[in-house]
Amino acid sequence: MARRRPWFAVAALGALVRLAAAADEKPPFVPQPIVSSPAPAMTAVAGGSARADLVVPEAVWAAAVEGLGLPPGTVVGYTSEQMASYGRDQRITRPTSMMFRDVRAVPRASGKLADDLLGAVKDPSEVVRMAHGLTDAVAGRLLPRPEGDAWGPDWLPATTPPADALGVVLEKLAERGGGTFAPLDDDQRKAWRALPEALQRFVVRVLVGSCEALPWLRAAFDEPFLVAALGARGPAGLASRDLYRLAARPWTDEDETQTATLSRASFEALGRVDRDYLAYASVVHTMHLSVALAGWEAARATVDLAKVEGAALRVDTPVGAVRVLGPADDAVTGADGPALLVLDLGGKDTYTGRIAVPSYPAAPISTWVDLAGDDTWDGGDVAATMGCGLFGLGVLVDLGGDDKYTVKESGLGCAWYGTGLLLDAAGKDAYVVKSKWGQGAAHVGAGVLLDLAGDDAYECGHQSQGLGSTYGAGLLLDVAGNDAYVARDDGNKEKIYNDQSVAMAQGCGYGRRADLGDGHSLAGGWGVLVDGAGNDRYHAQCWAQGCGYWWAVGVLEDLGGDDVYENGKYSLGAAAHFAVGCHVDLAGDDAYNQGVTTAVNQHQGHARDGSIGVSIDGDGNDRYQFRNMCGGAADLNSIGLFWDRRGDDAYTVWWSQTAAPNGWAETPPMGTASRYEPFRSFRDDLGSWGVFLDTGGKDTWTWKDLPSDAKLYPVGVPFGADGTRWVSRPGGRSAGVGLDVEAVSPRAPAPPKPN
Repeated sequence: MARRRPWFAVAALGALVRLAAAADEKPPFVPQPIVSSPAPAMTAVAGGSARADLVVPEAVWAAAVEGLGLPPGTVVGYTSEQMASYGRDQRITRPTSMMFRDVRAVPRASGKLADDLLGAVKDPSEVVRMAHGLTDAVAGRLLPRPEGDAWGPDWLPATTPPADALGVVLEKLAERGGGTFAPLDDDQRKAWRALPEALQRFVVRVLVGSCEALPWLRAAFDEPFLVAALGARGPAGLASRDLYRLAARPWTDEDETQTATLSRASFEALGRVDRDYLAYASVVHTMHLSVALAGWEAARATVDLAKVEGAALRVDTPVGAVRVLGPADDAVTGADGPALLVLDLGGKDTYTGRIAVPSYPAAPISTWVDLAGDDTWDGGDVAATMGCGLFGLGVLVDLGGDDKYTVKESGLGCAWYGTGLLLDAAGKDAYVVKSKWGQGAAHVGAGVLLDLAGDDAYECGHQSQGLGSTYGAGLLLDVAGNDAYVARDDGNKEKIYNDQSVAMAQGCGYGRRADLGDGHSLAGGWGVLVDGAGNDRYHAQCWAQGCGYWWAVGVLEDLGGDDVYENGKYSLGAAAHFAVGCHVDLAGDDAYNQGVTTAVNQHQGHARDGSIGVSIDGDGNDRYQFRNMCGGAADLNSIGLFWDRRGDDAYTVWWSQTAAPNGWAETPPMGTASRYEPFRSFRDDLGSWGVFLDTGGKDTWTWKDLPSDAKLYPVGVPFGADGTRWVSRPGGRSAGVGLDVEAVSPRAPAPPKPN
């Protein structure tokens, strides 16, 4: 009888040996540093190829594909035709549908996105443009920027000094806003001319951006439809609270405890907005804002803000008030009408109420800028405020100080049919969303929170910290600092999750599942959290930290630092129901679920029901706790990938069956796939593949309460393999594979020296 051939080809094993030897000979991996400044300047990120280098070696991947029982060169993914079998959803976008084709393309795409976002931190308009692009609203690419002292538009001559330009801009704003221009009175002219030229130029540039964006923003919305949908007496009767209620009803209404609403108009509204016009208007406005911020940064050393006199200025326009506040400690409320632009020169200020939120249709743009000071931004009981794009553009910029931001719901970089941007350039800041929808959250549009420096604290209830819903991209980008991201344990408890909180946060793409309710399911969008550097802590329970749900994509990218992750089911690169979740930690000695009891199963490289879940750690001596169905585990026609590139890691494996054996309950961790009886449907033709990879380092393993007959690497005989690679083939087209390069490929002996 012939000797049974090993499960891997000799050539593949030789390649792995050479790979391990080469890895040992390479210099230690050093991540590209983030260069930041404690000053309130927008600083560049030192980019490079470090994140781009994080690619599974071809020899390793070839051995994994073979272990899955697939032909060499097989692309491990799902075609658009295969994904179409899961059913219709007219709100699925192209950027989402493309993510299912190849599991290896998922971390490549998320890494490119992270690099591009960090490279654009000096230019908020580029961040906004990329956010809208994730929703497939592609607009404003290569938009020409004013050069030198030029203003940009033809209607404002480049030679116009800023002291005279204000009147020209106000006249154009009145024309485009459908009102009349009232020339400045003596007090207004005096206050304006008392401002240093650098501040005058800043105000004019931002107003030019508002003026240029206004026609496109007006064209983005179907005003007659909104009037009819809300039963308003003309456009003047459109109230912000009613617009907010209309937009939110698919996400708040219930019937018999299920997601259901009788508001047909709330679904029709999704098709009545021109998202390309909205994206273009957003990029136009924030491009001029970016130019204004860069100009102020270049001139700020020449201006002593504390000595600016006569700064109190207010000019009312048909599209909101223009206000300049002095360097004293101000108490500012949003109760005295819509504001087109508010510029505060400094001081320890307190802002309350409706701040940096548009008032559609009369005033669809609102921008608030604070140049310096430790400020408090408190929305109180107001919903949709503090950098919320509610049927328009809401922008909040704070350039210096240790600030505290608090909203009840929908703020701090939130979008509901618009663009919401919060930019904080420096300081140790605290961001609090008492309930939901903030800190980079979007439903139709782009919600962006951009923090450039400082040790910051983020707290929310749920559906925040990078949450992308239907036609939305929610983005939280923190460049540097030792930060804490917390989704509270009491934020959204659900009995189905053992009273744990369903966070839907920290990089979560989230769609509306209504097959159990009114049948109007809505594909989700993109939820993205990128942290550039620092020793960070991420805490949540269920559905968090790079997760996707219902035709959506969630991404968490951490590019440096010794980080701590605490989570539960469907977290850390996990997805379910035709979605993609991706978590990547590029470098640092990280701790995953150490001492955490909520992470029982289905996390860290886990996917279920037509989904892809990816969890990758690029470097460092890391500590992992694995329980059930994690570490590269696939369930119900999905793909789960876990990869630790290198480092001396410590794995604690704590596995036990969750119920009587049924193909699902007994699925162990680390390169596994669940087993199901034949469905007699398209599912029988789709594969389920789980992949576990550890490609470098001397690892240690600890087991807790394992069954006596457990077949877990490196205990016993792993799934019937030969002790070097383990393979799980529970039946049908389901398969799992685990590979530890150092275990398979010890260093090859050095060749003999020639005589």
